[in-house]
Amino acid sequence: MVARQRITQESFDEAVQENITEFDMTPEEAVKSAVEEFEMQGADLTGIIKSADGGNIDSHPATLAVQRLTAAVGAACDAGSAEQTQSETDACQQLLQVLRSSDKETRAEAVTVAVKAGAVRALLSSHAVTQEAASAGRTCLALSVLPVLLISDGAQDDFAAAGGVETLAGLLDRWTGANLRPGSGDVIGAAAAAIEAAAAKHENSKCAFVDAGVHTRLIGAAVASRPPGGGEGVGGQHPPPPSALAAICNALRSFATADDLRPSTSRAFQNGRTIANAGALDAMYGILQRENDSDAAAWHPELVAAVCGAMRRIAVNDDTCTEFADLGGLAATMQAVRKGMGSAAVARSGFGLLRQLANSDAIKNTIVDQDGLELINTAVGAHIACAGPLEQALGLLASLMLRNPAVAERAVAAGCIDTALDAMRAAEAAGNRGFADSAVGAQWACMALRNMVARNPELRPAVLEKGAEPFLRRAKVAHPATCDDVGAAALRDLGFDDYLA
Repeated sequence: MVARQRITQESFDEAVQENITEFDMTPEEAVKSAVEEFEMQGADLTGIIKSADGGNIDSHPATLAVQRLTAAVGAACDAGSAEQTQSETDACQQLLQVLRSSDKETRAEAVTVAVKAGAVRALLSSHAVTQEAASAGRTCLALSVLPVLLISDGAQDDFAAAGGVETLAGLLDRWTGANLRPGSGDVIGAAAAAIEAAAAKHENSKCAFVDAGVHTRLIGAAVASRPPGGGEGVGGQHPPPPSALAAICNALRSFATADDLRPSTSRAFQNGRTIANAGALDAMYGILQRENDSDAAAWHPELVAAVCGAMRRIAVNDDTCTEFADLGGLAATMQAVRKGMGSAAVARSGFGLLRQLANSDAIKNTIVDQDGLELINTAVGAHIACAGPLEQALGLLASLMLRNPAVAERAVAAGCIDTALDAMRAAEAAGNRGFADSAVGAQWACMALRNMVARNPELRPAVLEKGAEPFLRRAKVAHPATCDDVGAAALRDLGFDDYLA
């Protein structure tokens, strides 16, 4: 998909003024005409202030809310009386209400205005974020505004320039380790969510967080959640709740994800190794183990999905994959996937982690030995119309069979031909109604069938007898962008000379 062109506020303002001066439109007509013109051009107007005043944001509700917050922050940090800290809290709540407008377009505009008005810096310097005496509730409120703001262009740069990394590192120090107290878990979760938002698609912030040791603080908080011998938690009576643990996992995942396209290189691989060496494997395994041991009422699928998503990014090399598997992480992941089969998020993240671990040939065989092929069959049947689980489950199947004839034989015996063809059948049934999901299922089914016979020509008759050829040819036509090459490769390895047709 081609990205929509982003325009600047200045360009929009110029178009509005031109409509007013050149075409004698009223301000309202000029704004409406400018919006229609840019939308016809396919421009992205997210965050653009659509008014005749344009870049003049002095009277905007978001600006007024930020001004009130800035004044309250100054007063609270100078004196810190109960009345002044309450004023800061009230101002923060008002800003959050402005930013959470029910209308999507108004909300995006408010976020843009708030960032321009200095909201990020005001929050980072607030009494609630910087002072030891701040209550957990006040701190969580201030932190909860940051992820809302950090989706806006320029907000992450404001965060970095205002010393956001150091500020949040200091905040974690005041609420973790020996400083655990009532509300610590909620504060840690809110801080982790803000950290993830600041690091997303921002390479410099990712590296700054890791260099500042923020990952070690987060890992320590995750380890503190594990009750030793059934106790309350390591180092105190206030371990992070499941939602906070999920936020910790998401932040760690962000540090090890190369999602910023601006720099020529990324430190994601190095960050992943650093995080793994800091104790993340034991922390993630401990969370999985506890979730697996819990009953259905106390099980948290969103946390399991977050753990698997983080581990997928942290397990960046063979040594890390092997260490996690030897620790018990492989078995725990497979158990979690079985337990959470009804959750698309758990299936997607769990199979994504298994797929990453399967980059080690030794682990591939272990997955198969632990009924991994049957697990794949079950997942495809359970999520036949969902792109995420389909991609990861069928991708794992293709990976297990890659250059592994013995596993290919076992896959055929386990019924994986039918599983791949079921995915292609579902893709055809969905047609244009679910093109993206259909294309994903068909693509990875093609790849699985190809790997099944690439080094096992004796398996060709079994695959063809199931009717694979027409499915492959139709997938090439229906989804040329994703299935033309892989479908042709499958037909070629099935013995067809006209595989390009």
